[in-house]
Amino acid sequence: MFDTHPEQTEPTKQSDTREPGFLHIEEKQEEVTKKQVVPVSPSQAALNIAVSPRALERAGTVEHLAARRPTPELDSNTPEIKQRLNELRIKVTRLVTGVRWGGESVEETAQQLIPLLNVGPVQQWKAVLIPFLYEIDRSGNMIPVWQKIIESEEPQDLPTNTNPAETATGRAKRFAILMLGNYKMGNLSEQEKPIGFAAPGTSSSKAKVNVTRLLGQLATEPNTSLYATQALVRHATADAMQALISALTKAEGWAKVDVVEACLELRQEGFYDLLVVRGLEGVAGLESYVAIPIYCSIPLERYLRVDNSVPRSLSQQAALLFAQVLHDSMTPPRTDADTLPAVFKGPLATVAHALFAYARSFPDWQSAYAVHRLGTFLGRYWAEISRGVVQDSHITEPIYKCLTMMPEVERWIDGPGRDVLLTILNETREDEALVPAIKVLGELRDPRAFPRLTATIEAIKELGTREHALYISTVCDMLVRLGDRRAVQPMLQLIERVVDINRRVALAKRRDNLPSGDADIPGSIVYAAVIRACGQFGQRSTLGNVTRAMHDFDPYVRTQAIEALKRIDSSGEDASSHRVAREALSDPRDVVVRLACYLIAQYRDVDALPELQHIVETRPDAAPAAYEALRQMGQV
Repeated sequence: MFDTHPEQTEPTKQSDTREPGFLHIEEKQEEVTKKQVVPVSPSQAALNIAVSPRALERAGTVEHLAARRPTPELDSNTPEIKQRLNELRIKVTRLVTGVRWGGESVEETAQQLIPLLNVGPVQQWKAVLIPFLYEIDRSGNMIPVWQKIIESEEPQDLPTNTNPAETATGRAKRFAILMLGNYKMGNLSEQEKPIGFAAPGTSSSKAKVNVTRLLGQLATEPNTSLYATQALVRHATADAMQALISALTKAEGWAKVDVVEACLELRQEGFYDLLVVRGLEGVAGLESYVAIPIYCSIPLERYLRVDNSVPRSLSQQAALLFAQVLHDSMTPPRTDADTLPAVFKGPLATVAHALFAYARSFPDWQSAYAVHRLGTFLGRYWAEISRGVVQDSHITEPIYKCLTMMPEVERWIDGPGRDVLLTILNETREDEALVPAIKVLGELRDPRAFPRLTATIEAIKELGTREHALYISTVCDMLVRLGDRRAVQPMLQLIERVVDINRRVALAKRRDNLPSGDADIPGSIVYAAVIRACGQFGQRSTLGNVTRAMHDFDPYVRTQAIEALKRIDSSGEDASSHRVAREALSDPRDVVVRLACYLIAQYRDVDALPELQHIVETRPDAAPAAYEALRQMGQV
């Protein structure tokens, strides 16, 4: 979860202590009394979160990001929309009549209905279309048809960045899932002619279909979870809530995000313990989309207690959730018009004081990590407030309430906090604890971490999974933060051991990133991390390694290499730097070409003028950078 790139009143007191996972389901009433804790809208809470490269590889990312963008509200009172709906009513009513009385097959009806549902974007049309369709089929005659549409295969040859919800079949499937949210009955009949009077000669055999169970299954799939969870929330029955909780333990990635948001929308306090203890599981790269809504909806301070009334696992997860929100809110806004950082949408001061009290009573790596994030956060905001840059009272007042604890936080991190993290670094082998410990100690530039980190690098003989490579990358980044140049040689030896550089150089340079699951991704991650470290250390002795990386087949590695070259030889004293910079002007990746243009201008390499002019004429995406390079060298 670590560093992946509404209103709330005081919580009610807990009357009992519950073990993690305790579940108490309350039937949601038609009229919900006003709660003390008001969940933030998930789309608002996570709208401005930067998506990490790891998150981009998650199934369903394109669709979920598109669903979180604001869309114009559909005005169903305009003549054009009214006419479209009237025409749709006639056609859908004819299909319902055919299924109910005419003996029409479910499959044929589904095929006729799919193009009719291709009305427009799902997020824009759902508020109008779903009630409209339900009005036509309140008795549920079309339920088997909706199920048949849900089972339809979507196009498999879509471009990488295409939203599947914007295809004809994709829209129909998503509207069909949302339609199931209207039917709360448990067992429904799947048959050729589902509900109504049987036509003469038709079969009356039935296969039972449980709508809630079907929606629960769809809630665990990232391509359908966004809509299945909304349908279950609309049900708001005990069975629907149980289906959501079951999905919470199984779902991963975007599906887990959707399930968490749905559980919060139900406002069932009996869910809170489970959401806190399980929320961050299986959402690598998407932690912010879980942590922020939980922080804004659940009073985390009730879990950060010093009286042993809360299981330690709940307290630890609450600390990590708060740490993630702090990390996502680390940059102070520059103007009052900027979006309010997420941490200020919840009770910052209350949770901060509770966290620090808990950390002093139970110093563990989770609390140490969270308190470090808190100290860094408070320091940045107080500096901006002191300079008068930040004046918004929504920000200044919570920060003022935390001022008294800032000196104590700093002393604690320099003492018990560091000790806890150093113990983790030297004694544990669990990546879950090692990664945050390494990051914090690196940010604190604690030299006592150096021997352990270099020993870790030297002990690696082969690469494992992508997660293993990311761990190694973190170690390299933290060695750079420590600033000890003795780390360079072990890192260079590492890539010689675990990365087949000669094979990679022999491959044709790729324009696009490696596809998800490619066997070369771990090698690219580690290779790029070491090259990036070389650039940050700025040692000229590594120039040969950096220029060699400029010929790697992966554009990610080449991008890190040219950035490193810019740092190591900023003035172009070495002739090889000029040569590789000119060669990069013909790179298939536009971002590499743009960086090369800037570097050519920095070197004032007039020999590259023909190549720059050629880029202006033939590569539109890189042309502005090439033109700027020409301008800086007085050629335009």
